[in-house]
Amino acid sequence: MAIAKIIKYEGDNNTFIWKHPAEDFNCMTQLIVHESQEAIFFMNGMAMDTFGPGKYNLDTESLPILGKFIDVLTYGESSFHAEVYFINQTVQMALKWGTMERVRFIEPYTGIPLDIGASGEMNLRVKDSKALLVKLVGTMRGISWDKESGEFTKSLQNSFRPLISSVVKTNLAQLIKQEKINIIEIDEHLEELAKPLHEKINAGFEDYGLTAPEFYITNIALPEDDPNYRRIKSIMASSYLGVKEAELEATLVA
Repeated sequence: MAIAKIIKYEGDNNTFIWKHPAEDFNCMTQLIVHESQEAIFFMNGMAMDTFGPGKYNLDTESLPILGKFIDVLTYGESSFHAEVYFINQTVQMALKWGTMERVRFIEPYTGIPLDIGASGEMNLRVKDSKALLVKLVGTMRGISWDKESGEFTKSLQNSFRPLISSVVKTNLAQLIKQEKINIIEIDEHLEELAKPLHEKINAGFEDYGLTAPEFYITNIALPEDDPNYRRIKSIMASSYLGVKEAELEATLVA
């Protein structure tokens, strides 16, 4: 059994949670936690003590819970078996999201149906390390936003894509109608559409120990090649010209 002498984070800056490969330690092992990180020990499948930035010797002074486990688990030896997870608490910037499928939207002025999509970016950080570990990571080696490989068997992007798509699909069309937004001019209203969606999506993230400080819609995908969309544009253009002609005529009469 090889005893780890030093435990420190060896992942990259895009990783939210990284599990240290070593699982056997003793009271001479040093734990190094960098700024904007936390380290959490798991023993017997339970989350134990949490360590903030600093350097620690893994003895019963810095990890009091060990006193209850060392003799029982190692038959009097000073070594012990545990899992150590490092949590990156920095804000992960510009994480991309997009709807899994198009949203059916009935244009209220014409009554013509359209299928529209949405995409954007968000910032994300860990708010409750233990909640994220217990609810989502489990016994995996770690988790990042978009990686899904032998190292990370699950990605946050794939895990939360259904949540984001469901919120957008359920609310986007309703918000456009509620705010009386002209679908042709929708790019001018992305910020006001993003705010209520952000609140609903963030509530879903927080259930898993995450929080999205910022959420942006950067694009509403309009069906430019759809005959229905071209028809709407034509109707609205005609309506716009009719209004302008009426205004011009009123000005001339006055």
